[in-house]
Amino acid sequence: MSLSYSPNGLINQSTTKEMKKITYAIMLLTITLGFGCKTNNSNLSIHVKDTETAFIYDAVYPVSKTGRLKNYIVKQLRNDLPVDQKVDTTVKLPDGERVKIKATEGALSIYFDKQHNSAEGFIKIKKFTDGVSEVLSER
Repeated sequence: MSLSYSPNGLINQSTTKEMKKITYAIMLLTITLGFGCKTNNSNLSIHVKDTETAFIYDAVYPVSKTGRLKNYIVKQLRNDLPVDQKVDTTVKLPDGERVKIKATEGALSIYFDKQHNSAEGFIKIKKFTDGVSEVLSER
């Protein structure tokens, strides 16, 4: 693209057309990227760490799945945790087991101390987190 000026000091007409094409391309790219970033609901990350002393479950998920997750937690733990708000609490399960839960919209962390809970409690928490993964993986 060459910038040439006409004798009266104005930009050449072909240069103006090229600039319009570039401007339209930039606008289209901006709109496409903006729309793509807002509609991406597939950002799901689940990490599980199972050691001799602890079981740790961390999930980062699309905020749009918070309602489904909350319903699952209420049903399984019989506890109305407000996972759509900032939560940092220890939940006592019906069998006396204790589990540490941290949550905000789009993130959940569960810490189960194996040394202070039973093997049965661990199995229940493991099944619970498997269910959480299923809920968060649903489309």
